[in-house]
Amino acid sequence: MISPEDWVLVYEAGNVIEGQMVQARLEQEGIPARLRYEAIHTLIASTFHRVEVLVPAEWAERAQEILSTGALPSESDLPD
Repeated sequence: MISPEDWVLVYEAGNVIEGQMVQARLEQEGIPARLRYEAIHTLIASTFHRVEVLVPAEWAERAQEILSTGALPSESDLPD
């Protein structure tokens, strides 16, 4: 199991939807990813708060390579 200390920041999204798109892109490549954000209310978080995309440290370099291409999935490719 991956401990919380083993997850590193690879991307800062402007909102939850963008964060989910980045997460989906990484997971399509087989890279585990999770989102971290603080929110008082889900509607506010999805619109206004930054979201951090984290991956296990051993996947960070590969995740950065993938994200540097700029190719993200469309919203229809996001998990339900």
